[in-house]
Amino acid sequence: MVKIKAFLLPLMLLTGINLLPGQESPFLFVAHRGASYLAPENTLASINLAWELGADAAECDVMLTADNRVILFHDSNTKKLTGEDLLIRETPWEQLRELIIRPRETNRPEYSSERIPLLEEVLAIVPVDRMLVIEIKTGPEILPHLEEVVDEHWKSGRICFIAFDFETIRTAKTLYPDMPCYYLSAFRGDAKRHVKPAAEHGLDGLDLRAAIINRKMVARCREAGLDLWCWTVNQPDKASRMKQLGVTAVTTDRPKWLREQMSGPGF
Repeated sequence: MVKIKAFLLPLMLLTGINLLPGQESPFLFVAHRGASYLAPENTLASINLAWELGADAAECDVMLTADNRVILFHDSNTKKLTGEDLLIRETPWEQLRELIIRPRETNRPEYSSERIPLLEEVLAIVPVDRMLVIEIKTGPEILPHLEEVVDEHWKSGRICFIAFDFETIRTAKTLYPDMPCYYLSAFRGDAKRHVKPAAEHGLDGLDLRAAIINRKMVARCREAGLDLWCWTVNQPDKASRMKQLGVTAVTTDRPKWLREQMSGPGF
């Protein structure tokens, strides 16, 4: 297993817990699927652009191909993003690597030929002072292959794991106890039910849809010793409210723009 590198920043820089008395929690800007407002999501271009724009972290989604390669992709089917109707889990990497990710309207024209990357390609470009947030889109079956890729190709920077499947993120924390691991949830009831199990299994926090976060949710997480992140927010007023509530990281499609807006008058 990879051991936490000596050059990695302390965990307190990643989360809002374990701070000294009176010390303000950091507020991190996490680029959603990379800088996906300007470059096609989950591509090397969007991840690299996130670093260039000063994002504290870049988030990506990982899935497993038919031949057990770990790739960056969000959907189980490629049709929406590429026009080709293929199931990721039933398609080998050699076929998937040829697909072009369709840019969306806000993407820059120079990113019109981006392809699906391997996770190992992304791990090779994580800056020493930044974090890669890896969302595991499958169940635990990906973990042996994910572990192999991380152990072989992670050279610099920091890694955080997030997942909607509790067993998957619990197992990821067992494999990598020194890495931050967060349980994802879109529903308040589900989030409430998982606060206690998350704490019991040593998870670092919850990463929740912003709309379900309120003061009671923040208090519930704090009482359990859990950090709290939110997704996906592109409005400065909403991001500012999350920060005021005590959320320590916001996932956004526009990390640079949102940070600049929140640094302006009225925030």
